[in-house]
Amino acid sequence: MKGRGSRTRGAAGAVLVMGILVMGILVTGILAGCGGDSHDTLPGRSRPILDHDWPSPGEVAPGPAAFTPPDPSEALYETSSGARAYIVAGTPADPLVRLTAALPVGRLHERVGEAGASALLIQLLTTRGPVGASDPLTLRLAELGASLGPVEALDAAHLSLSVLPEDWQEALELLVELLRNPDLDVATIREYRTGPGYDMPMAGIGGDGFRPKVELERRIHGHPLAPPDPGTMVSPEAVRALASRSLAADRVIFGVGGPVSRAEVEEALEAATRGWARSGEPLPDPSVIEPTATSTGTGGSATRFHAVDVPSLEGWIAIGRAVGAVPESDRAALSVLRFILAERLNIAAREMRGLANRDDFEVPATASGTGLLLVRTGGRPEAVAPLVRYSLDEVERMHDPDAPVTEAEVARARGWLVNAAWRRSLELATSASGTFALERVRRGSTDHLMGWPAMVQAVTPDDVKAIAREYLDPATFVTVVAGPLERIRAARHPRWPVGLDEVEAELGRP
Repeated sequence: MKGRGSRTRGAAGAVLVMGILVMGILVTGILAGCGGDSHDTLPGRSRPILDHDWPSPGEVAPGPAAFTPPDPSEALYETSSGARAYIVAGTPADPLVRLTAALPVGRLHERVGEAGASALLIQLLTTRGPVGASDPLTLRLAELGASLGPVEALDAAHLSLSVLPEDWQEALELLVELLRNPDLDVATIREYRTGPGYDMPMAGIGGDGFRPKVELERRIHGHPLAPPDPGTMVSPEAVRALASRSLAADRVIFGVGGPVSRAEVEEALEAATRGWARSGEPLPDPSVIEPTATSTGTGGSATRFHAVDVPSLEGWIAIGRAVGAVPESDRAALSVLRFILAERLNIAAREMRGLANRDDFEVPATASGTGLLLVRTGGRPEAVAPLVRYSLDEVERMHDPDAPVTEAEVARARGWLVNAAWRRSLELATSASGTFALERVRRGSTDHLMGWPAMVQAVTPDDVKAIAREYLDPATFVTVVAGPLERIRAARHPRWPVGLDEVEAELGRP
């Protein structure tokens, strides 16, 4: 027995030694693969990191099927009270009916003394219910199996309800009641104080991830680009004034989309809005951000970098600048530029270096084009400084004659803007009705929306380069980093060892 045990242990030892040798060979091979021209390859890969000669989508898949959007002029209906609605009938197979109310409410609609009134008005509409209602709003929504989803932007807001087809009329009546008879409770208004401005989901993120954008807005302009300072009080008079301008029958635009009968919707709208008062004066145009002499402007300091210490696991980054009204002739090319720069940012930060899941570029969605041009990203502490460096490098590269905007990039951007984003907004009855309503509130018509594909298709690489020269001056961009600053400053990425202090020194200290 003793000899047999010795032979067993000897065999096991031989297997262990063989395993160690095999692992050593594998590790040596991996290290060899990463060595040599390691600066040109990803870890563990032999494919060069700059090898991104991807085929055009048209070469690998059939083009999109022909698409005919609903006609907004046929969808539009106006009641005797002046209330308007876009009614887009779906198919019987559609599972839900979506009801939308688009409102001219947002920070750009706030007058002097009304800072914070838009957010408070939306809060009152979505939490208190209509005046004189016998049942609380939460109960009525629960009976419909729905939630009231508000989406707020600088120059417009919209509320939406998605319900089963048999419940659409009750949901429509509730939506009209909320807007026609809002409960502007004075005690609630007097108790209200504005929050930090980044605690509600907007633009796909919320909380810490949204904070750098708000900090950036406050540093480069303030209200109305940025939310009012935390703790700001809003007077009942301000809320009532905004509500009287925004919630009249001819101010609100409704959307009804799904498996509904147009005749029945018209009848229900007429009954629900009968006697609703029209506005007594023209609606003032929303204000336009006027970029002032900020930290990057003439007369300002040289500071283009700000850091905010936040106890979090990650660091979040906002890089941007304010813009005033954008000429109509620039809109399509700016949107194409947005796609191309976002694509380049993601290649540089995610595909080539694995620093973040997303590195995006955003342009304002307001009717005038005013707002914030924004690069937005974030990652682990060791990735923060490299993300700032390489994001700014990509902004600079838009001006590099050795990295020209290509026809392939423009073609991909045109395809995404028209065959993805625009088409998706109009393809379903539920989305088309809401898109029409929001567009009508923002622009007063749907002409721009329906003419968008032709404007985008006309954009050329030269147009994009001209727009980059006009709007992407790196010297005007301000960077804000929010996160655990001590960890971020101490961290160094093993492959991309850029320090936050280096970035701060390049961009200037307060």
